[in-house]
Amino acid sequence: MANIAFPQHAKHLTLPTSHTYSYIYIPASKPSFTTILFLHGFPSSCFDWRHQIPFFSDLGYGVLAPDLLGYGGTSKPISAEAYRAKKMATEITEILDHEGLQRVHAVAHDTGCILLSRMANYVPDRLLSSSFLAVPYSRPGEHFDLAAVNAMTKQVLGQERFGYLSFFVGDEAGSLLDQHSESFFILFYPADPALWTDHVGPTGAMEAWLRADRQGQKAPYITDEERVIHQKIMQGNHGPALNWYRVLVGNLNQKDELDAGLSLKLSLPVLMVTPAPSPGHLPGTGAHMNEMADDVTVKEVSTPGHWLQLEARDEANAILKEFFQRCDGTLSGL
Repeated sequence: MANIAFPQHAKHLTLPTSHTYSYIYIPASKPSFTTILFLHGFPSSCFDWRHQIPFFSDLGYGVLAPDLLGYGGTSKPISAEAYRAKKMATEITEILDHEGLQRVHAVAHDTGCILLSRMANYVPDRLLSSSFLAVPYSRPGEHFDLAAVNAMTKQVLGQERFGYLSFFVGDEAGSLLDQHSESFFILFYPADPALWTDHVGPTGAMEAWLRADRQGQKAPYITDEERVIHQKIMQGNHGPALNWYRVLVGNLNQKDELDAGLSLKLSLPVLMVTPAPSPGHLPGTGAHMNEMADDVTVKEVSTPGHWLQLEARDEANAILKEFFQRCDGTLSGL
């Protein structure tokens, strides 16, 4: 939540035809420097960019980091229809318009990568580049079949990888996450990412973990103070954010994307940052991204976990900085 995470830079904007957004905005301090748009994932808020916001603003870049729809201080509509990617891409563009930002470098993590994928399709003229952390670009118009995806990952990895999605789209998921928020935090921000292999990927495993209110080792990349802030932001608010998954599993974006005839290939520079290889990661992400654009940079950090911007903050920041400098033609400027 912007006013909790960075109160001195927090802003609110009620869009003319839709929702109210909470966001962090720090204008560029150097005239020649561009602004970076950060799009977080689940279960999060702009607070997940706490190691990137000061780093890049100190260099002179502008920073815009919204609490996305359903999170933090932003509106939390009940209907999944409100979370269609085309609508949210329009809303983020309206924030750019309000702040007078014509083109930005965009960085996304987790489910934020779905929104960034569609912004790169619907409004490519507003982006200087697209950077995907942990989760790759998703091609528009594709039908998502959860059963088929789980069957594929079981064949390739030996276990289901996305079984938790069937829990996330259920009616009780939000209340269970709220009731067992500490148990969920330990599981979703794990000290050992291998915890996901047995307790997130397999169908039914996450629900069983929560109902038993299981606990575990705290992640070393999150301080106690940061955990308290995160929980203050998310407590009682997990339910609305799960609509992002209901849109995915219910294929609510597919008609919009097919009707728009969106191109499968991106025309702007693309960066894909992946975790270090581990038994729970699907191979071939880099090759997949090379098919999606002509200008693709693939980088790997040294940690195997999902939360690259937290676990490998220095590496991720250095990779992003070099990429932006290359895109802006300022490699010798910093």
